[in-house]
Amino acid sequence: MVIDARGKPCPTPVIMTKKYLDSITEGTFTVIVDSEVSKINVSKFLESQGVSFEIDQNGNEFKFTVAKGFSCSLPQTEQKSESQPSKNIVVFITAETIGHENLDLGKILMVGFLKNLKEQSPLPNTIIFVNTGVFITTKESEIVSALKELEANGVEILNCGTCLNFFNIDTKNLLVGSVTDAYTVARRLFDADKVIRL
Repeated sequence: MVIDARGKPCPTPVIMTKKYLDSITEGTFTVIVDSEVSKINVSKFLESQGVSFEIDQNGNEFKFTVAKGFSCSLPQTEQKSESQPSKNIVVFITAETIGHENLDLGKILMVGFLKNLKEQSPLPNTIIFVNTGVFITTKESEIVSALKELEANGVEILNCGTCLNFFNIDTKNLLVGSVTDAYTVARRLFDADKVIRL
């Protein structure tokens, strides 16, 4: 079976992969994508499902060979839930600033909020950056240093791949966290016990 997801917008390649993966109990299949963001997102999804896969690159195309039906370790998200029984908290950041009346003040407030997150207990499980929020994780600043410290302490940092593409930001410019898609963002929000939206 070949799943041709070339030219498909985020998160379609992940959804196409998930639908076929869910339809079989074991076997091998191929997924083809033609963007770095899609490659990252499909890779992360397959890792979360505990299946084996290999990636071959040919120019701008990436071919996944996926095998389901082998004994694998539990997905990381499930392991976390067992070792961390505390509430699943997600911070959802949609802009560079807190508030829009005064952008300079808004940036100061955002710096203060993110720098002080490390002092909170429990820490959030995930911080998601969408829309202009992705500028926070692609510019060297004191916020990035604080986010790296949170990431080192187990906080998942996710950046919207569609947003990076929209603003013509290369994934190589990402300073902290990883690229994600709409499917994963929705999953994190729906699975959260509490969502803090900024």
